[in-house]
Amino acid sequence: MHRVRVVRSFYDQSEPFVGRVGEVIGHWGADNNQEGRDGFMVQFEDGTVVGFSENEVEDASEDQPVAGGGEAAETV
Repeated sequence: MHRVRVVRSFYDQSEPFVGRVGEVIGHWGADNNQEGRDGFMVQFEDGTVVGFSENEVEDASEDQPVAGGGEAAETV
């Protein structure tokens, strides 16, 4: 399983998912989108699937939480 964290949003569909971790379920490229951008089809815990460009995500380790918003805050 390849997991990614959404780290930035360059497109409207990405904005609600910044900070969330999901599982890559496929490739998103010129063969399946009008703009011809390359990226990943990512499925989130709630079943939502969204396409993200490669520069919107980074690899997520297995121990990072999947759900967004409910993660524990870092302590200083």
